[in-house]
Amino acid sequence: MKYSLSAKNLVCRNLESRAGYCAGLINPDHTKEITSIVRSDSGLLSYTFNQAVTNSVVPALILKRFVVDYFAERHSPFTLWHCASKPMDEAELAELGLVHRDTLVAMAIEVQRLAGDEKVPDELRDRLEIVAVGGEQLAEYGELQARALEGTREAPQIRKFYQKLADIPEHKRSRLKYYMARLDGEAVASGCLFASADALGIYDLQTVEAHQGKGIGLALFHHLLAQALHSHHKYAVALTPENRQDAYLDAGFFAVGQVSRYRYEP
Repeated sequence: MKYSLSAKNLVCRNLESRAGYCAGLINPDHTKEITSIVRSDSGLLSYTFNQAVTNSVVPALILKRFVVDYFAERHSPFTLWHCASKPMDEAELAELGLVHRDTLVAMAIEVQRLAGDEKVPDELRDRLEIVAVGGEQLAEYGELQARALEGTREAPQIRKFYQKLADIPEHKRSRLKYYMARLDGEAVASGCLFASADALGIYDLQTVEAHQGKGIGLALFHHLLAQALHSHHKYAVALTPENRQDAYLDAGFFAVGQVSRYRYEP
């Protein structure tokens, strides 16, 4: 595998596919695509599940008509992921109401080259359990994902998504695999794998604030890597903040580019 633009495209295609898949589970047929833009509408008032992904620099007028005006008419927030190597014009985006949130590092690896380590710190041994999330536990998983945004309008929208997801038969959402870490029986961390046609993506890794810094998130990360190693996928991909990429690099991932994230709030 050449760690170049083609590798970054793996990350972006997985991101596009996940956005459309998640939205489509609760709002079918509301992912649309034109040249260089994929727009996914979950039907929720959520910037987590309403997303647009660009793979080249898009004229501001096209972005406005196809994405911004669409969500503005629905009074709905959304997230724009800009995957192209050439940046968008920040001033033009600001005029459209799109605020730059952060820039993430795109990571990719051939699965067979992963170097996972499922050993946990001694102080967590016999206390930490990592489990696959079934339908009856999806609301609890959603609670973990929402907790970091408590007090915002986004938190109840995240809970609502997972409540709706729990009503969908597992075989209809089989490309999403959710995992939780429990410490002394308490759910304290969560993460997800998403299978696209050409890669397995790692998403949503999050640890409850009171339990951060104990190695729980790292243990969950390595558990997800173990699932990838036992899958049929050839590649694994991820997006991570620059200050959190060391765990990925240690596991064998390569940094293959950057993806900028913007948010629109009506």
